[in-house]
Amino acid sequence: MIVRHLRAIVAGLVLGWLPSPAGASTGAEPIARLRLESYRKGVAARIEVGGRQRLFQLDTAGGLTVISPALAKELNCGPWGSVTGFHMTGTKISAPRCDALHLRWGDLPLTSPVVAVMEVGTPDTPIDGLLALDAFAGHTITIDFARQELVVESPASLRERIVGTTEVPAHLAREIGGIALSMFVEAPTAKGPIRLELDSGNGGTILVSRPLLKLLGLPDHGTAPQQGRFSVAPGIEASGLIFSPDLVIDGNLGMPFLKNWVVTMDLAAGRVWFKRSAVQAPAGMGTPPLVKP
Repeated sequence: MIVRHLRAIVAGLVLGWLPSPAGASTGAEPIARLRLESYRKGVAARIEVGGRQRLFQLDTAGGLTVISPALAKELNCGPWGSVTGFHMTGTKISAPRCDALHLRWGDLPLTSPVVAVMEVGTPDTPIDGLLALDAFAGHTITIDFARQELVVESPASLRERIVGTTEVPAHLAREIGGIALSMFVEAPTAKGPIRLELDSGNGGTILVSRPLLKLLGLPDHGTAPQQGRFSVAPGIEASGLIFSPDLVIDGNLGMPFLKNWVVTMDLAAGRVWFKRSAVQAPAGMGTPPLVKP
């Protein structure tokens, strides 16, 4: 029996883990805990680029990290060629590129293999770039939007993190020749699942493609916004002001939805877990736009 017990311990060490009692916490440390801050209706991060702190909005649906032309000039990256993608409304977007952008967020080094160079932010709310999921490819990250924290999980911290969460079917989207990275989750309908993009760059809306409204139990009022709700998964609901523009995707869950959740995304395997945030979102986060009656 002792020999078998020792063998089990050795096997556990080889695999890198040992089972813990249900509900127990071993205090496993993640790779990094990183602070976010409010930016307009979403969140942003202070990131070191080129030896200085810069402000990047976190845009989980951006696909590619973006830097401003001013930052590109300062970094002397020499933008070249172009990268071309499509907005969720079908609008074609092309921009010159820079390669191998090295970032440091706190003590965590990150690299975006290819970044787009274009104007970002507004004159009233200037930023240096957009930080997309491509910078975290291969990692598992957890974002608590209301708490304004992003955690890069270790294998051990991930096992603790997902206790008590709800896993939702999900998949990765690798567009622009495979260099972009975003995440979609599935929501059930009578005809089959639809796929909804998780988009922290969408500060104020929940979007559903018009042909899918009735499948989600929503009336079809054309493209007019409506107050409504629909199920994403058992115990997880999207609710609020829902817009139904002409989209090339099924839908998009912006900050009105995300602000209420702690979202864990495995950016290697394409898995997503949700747990309701324990704190109230900051004022203004995810506020829908004003709509004229």
